[in-house]
Amino acid sequence: MPYAAAGLKQIVMCNKGTLATTPVDPIALGIRKDAVLSINHFKQVEDYRKRKLRNYLNFKLEGETMQPTVFLFKKLLDWINGNFDLQVVTQNQSSSAKDVWKFNAGKELGLDFDWTYNQDGRSCKISFERAFPYNDAVTFIDAADSTTAVSFAGITDDGTDLTIYRGASPDKFEKPAASSLGSFNLVTVRSLNIKTENKKSIDNMSIVDNLMITLEMTGREASISDFVTRLNKGMLDEVIFQEKNSGTYYDKFMFNTNVLSQTDEMVINDDERTLKIVLEGRVPIYSVSFLYGTGNGGDATDTKGTTGGTVKFGY
Repeated sequence: MPYAAAGLKQIVMCNKGTLATTPVDPIALGIRKDAVLSINHFKQVEDYRKRKLRNYLNFKLEGETMQPTVFLFKKLLDWINGNFDLQVVTQNQSSSAKDVWKFNAGKELGLDFDWTYNQDGRSCKISFERAFPYNDAVTFIDAADSTTAVSFAGITDDGTDLTIYRGASPDKFEKPAASSLGSFNLVTVRSLNIKTENKKSIDNMSIVDNLMITLEMTGREASISDFVTRLNKGMLDEVIFQEKNSGTYYDKFMFNTNVLSQTDEMVINDDERTLKIVLEGRVPIYSVSFLYGTGNGGDATDTKGTTGGTVKFGY
């Protein structure tokens, strides 16, 4: 039997129902960390002799892109609950042959994401998953080594795009708006995390209603007066978190009054003296809106949020 080469070459999402024609809004994971596609038995039926019988096969793909943009965030919200097409292409299995998995036309997957901006960088972990009845799944698997891959406008190879790869670049962290939480040169932890909260359907597809949001900052501005200032802030103030992009562009995340709660901690020991603030809350997926272009973080001609943009929660 021939050797099967490891590796996933390309992972691209696009609007539902467009992969088979002209893909709309295709986005590749591009520059990423490790990705894994796994196929496993699901909901096996066990009889009295402890034999596990076939039922479903579960498909799960996980990857972490380092090309997060406001455009990607918007599309992920559009695409949750099986509302997207996905193509996964392996590395070549010979000089030209490759395996191609097209999750569309009734084979759409569920989607969860874990969006993080922190002192170490920016990334988004995306998980795609769904189980299919065994016989349907076998037919789908059997077709993978003979399916022809779709080409996407503007995407070559794995989708690497250095224009949207951005490292950590803190700009603002305010609570309430226009009131900074501290000097970034004295901060040890500064993070924004937004992740889906899911329920599972009978075929193991994620159904998402809410986003869980957690912001944190720990710093060494930790005098008594600093702590009292924190404690005297409103419990449910408006919050602004902003990260710089190239030039004058930025990604801004705005959280309305009453969206995020505040928890404070002061630590004094023989090695450290720090203040920590945690802001957190759950937001329904349809309570998120977007602004683009001049004055909102992006280029005047950018109507999607690729160069930058503003994401508003609970307004």
